[in-house]
Amino acid sequence: MDENELEQRERLIKVLGGLETLTQKQVSVKFIFFKGVVYGLGTVIGATVLISIVSYLFVQIFGVTAIDADAIQNMQSQISN
Repeated sequence: MDENELEQRERLIKVLGGLETLTQKQVSVKFIFFKGVVYGLGTVIGATVLISIVSYLFVQIFGVTAIDADAIQNMQSQISN
């Protein structure tokens, strides 16, 4: 074997070692747990932003709010009477 082949073989061994380390990390319980937590938080935050945007557009287009403050006050006054 010449020097170039030896360098390529050493580099290949080094890359395979790095892949093995990365694979072991990705299948660890700790990594999977934190991945799930981040995924869950991202889902909640994304849904909140999406609902806020849709609600804002609905109010702007139709002029109707989901919660009418006057209607709530009327219900409260009816209950207290």
